[in-house]
Amino acid sequence: MNDHDIRKSCTRSLSYHGFSGPREQLLALADYAPEDEAADVYGAGGAVARLEERTAALLGKPAARFFIKGMTAQYCALRVHAEARGTETVAIHPQGHIASDEGDGLERVAGLKAVRLGRYQPFDLAALQAVEEKLAAVVVELPLRRSGYLLPPLDELRAMSAWCREEGVPLHFDGARLWEAAAGYDVALTELADLADTVYVSFYKGLGGLGGAALVGDDAFIRRLAPWKTRFAGNLATAFPQALSALAGIDQHLARMPEYVRRARDLAGVLDSDGRVIVHPVIPHANSFQLLLPGTTADLHQRHAAFAREHGVWLFNAFTESPIEGRSIAEVVIGAASDTWENGEVARWIDALLAA
Repeated sequence: MNDHDIRKSCTRSLSYHGFSGPREQLLALADYAPEDEAADVYGAGGAVARLEERTAALLGKPAARFFIKGMTAQYCALRVHAEARGTETVAIHPQGHIASDEGDGLERVAGLKAVRLGRYQPFDLAALQAVEEKLAAVVVELPLRRSGYLLPPLDELRAMSAWCREEGVPLHFDGARLWEAAAGYDVALTELADLADTVYVSFYKGLGGLGGAALVGDDAFIRRLAPWKTRFAGNLATAFPQALSALAGIDQHLARMPEYVRRARDLAGVLDSDGRVIVHPVIPHANSFQLLLPGTTADLHQRHAAFAREHGVWLFNAFTESPIEGRSIAEVVIGAASDTWENGEVARWIDALLAA
């Protein structure tokens, strides 16, 4: 059996929101589609318009624009900022999604240049102040996934926001997990989003949607996105399934984010007591954290497949190499699936995986 078949055979999962098939998901979305509502046409009208209005209101910004793909959204946002500022240089973190996961698309596709700030920890105000080049924008990923879902201290983030506004440099939040970050900071979404000029949010990660993302900002920024959205092939003929699933995810998961954060911190405390496991960070900054497990990625992948077949539980989506010899990284992302297990049960699962 391959990983897809093994995962399909599982009845429970450690992370995210559990399993449901396409038919079940589509039937559930029908409840979010009014009978008299027409489908959007290339993103205009219908459920997409409702989602844009709701997203802008949730984040306290004047306007929002839906995108089918988050990276398309961010390239468009940064191109708009580059045009306005007359420079193609943006500040990013080397562990951020834009730098780590997109095949150098920032340079090769978007035609932008990166100044990389920091190493593993989120960069701070001092790092920004040391930049000598004119910047089109400063990008802060909240939380910084590849470094362990880390958040910069809120006071530091506020200081960077104030500096950007004093210098006239747009601050852009790569907020793929902004819903979770606000809960981790224990602040309102509007308060967090207010620190940035433009914000990207995802609808399929913590909210469990089928896909899609949005950019929020002022009216002029949203208008200037239009040609870039076309240039980056971002216009689908219709996107109502993704929009409906995003609306459902907002209803079902947004209010639970503080609960997911609490559960992540409780579970991390339990797992940290196992001397074989390194929990990073020991107190998660949001609803997610890393486990540094003993073993190679190949060995753990094989153990995981055997465990999942035997127990019907899917623990981790992947294992990646770590900077510590003899250990590999797995990720825990707490969502509604945590309704089906207790912390002690998870500890026994990890014990069984490592003992196999």
